[in-house]
Amino acid sequence: MLKDISRYWTSGAAGYNKAVQTQVRSRRTVQIWKSLLQEGLDDKMPQRILDVGTGPGFFSLLLAEMGHYPTAVDASPGMVETAARNFKEAGLDIRVYEGDAAHLQLEDNESYDAVVCRDVVWALPDPDGAYREWFRVLKPGGRLIVFDGNYLYEQPHGFLYRVWYGLAWLLILLTERRIKKQTGKDEPVLKQLPFVQVLRPEADEEALKQAGFTIDIVRRNFIPGYKRSLSYLKYGYQTGVRFMIAARKEFE
Repeated sequence: MLKDISRYWTSGAAGYNKAVQTQVRSRRTVQIWKSLLQEGLDDKMPQRILDVGTGPGFFSLLLAEMGHYPTAVDASPGMVETAARNFKEAGLDIRVYEGDAAHLQLEDNESYDAVVCRDVVWALPDPDGAYREWFRVLKPGGRLIVFDGNYLYEQPHGFLYRVWYGLAWLLILLTERRIKKQTGKDEPVLKQLPFVQVLRPEADEEALKQAGFTIDIVRRNFIPGYKRSLSYLKYGYQTGVRFMIAARKEFE
């Protein structure tokens, strides 16, 4: 299944990069995300941070600007290539490589101060294994910050949601020059993913506790941004499914 998911994200790398580049160009959006990352991290500077499922490298770019030392990993070769190109264009020497989030064979035990990810866990074939692996690579006292959502989870949507959804993708087309990726033949594979079939973040909370984490923050019905912003008009329809979790690995 990992190969199928990797192929799916590689095919969408160009479109996802357009969305990320739009965010990078918005000083307000960048500041919002930096504030959220800082909220989940402690005050230690600088930190070694693993950006899992980096995609085009958005979090790594922000973390480097904040003075940290990110390492980026993604299972999709297309995303790794895109992230490497974005790092080079930004003049940043950030290590990025292709790897499985649940089997970080190149990473030593207790080697990172923090692990971060955005819209990654829902697409993992083995999210429980990934949480255990992230716990392994974290130093005692290390932090985990997860931004994710109940994507593809079957739930009823009302008329206003459907109208907003349509208008949102019209705005995305006009401002980002991209159209919604049609899952098509990939959707049956995506629907089989473990965390697409359960209610979240409740499932995440249980998996994190089983992995050994202590949970500090669970923010439900959440999407970063100001309600009076173009970004919110484009992505605010996801508010009901988005969430943020911050957890830590306790000192023994």
